[in-house]
Amino acid sequence: MGKPQHTKYSRCFTPSNVTITRPHHPLFGQRLEVVSGGTSAIVVRVGDGTTMRIPRAWTDAGGAAPNEPTKTVFSIEALRDLLRLIDAIGVRE
Repeated sequence: MGKPQHTKYSRCFTPSNVTITRPHHPLFGQRLEVVSGGTSAIVVRVGDGTTMRIPRAWTDAGGAAPNEPTKTVFSIEALRDLLRLIDAIGVRE
């Protein structure tokens, strides 16, 4: 059973549990209880009982496929460019 979100501005269905589908998230693959939901983010309860707001798109409630291939956040070349910029900033100081 889910929790419907009915407000003047949004109306969407939020399941009672979601799986984190964002590959680089520390809770990737874990199934968590939903405390509340909105159109862009949901609040989940983690293992120690605390709550965490997470983008809906990072869960199976956001339509992301759980078996989606792992995507990198940055390419190797982008990381190398970033390191060069950091080195350049350090030289200027």
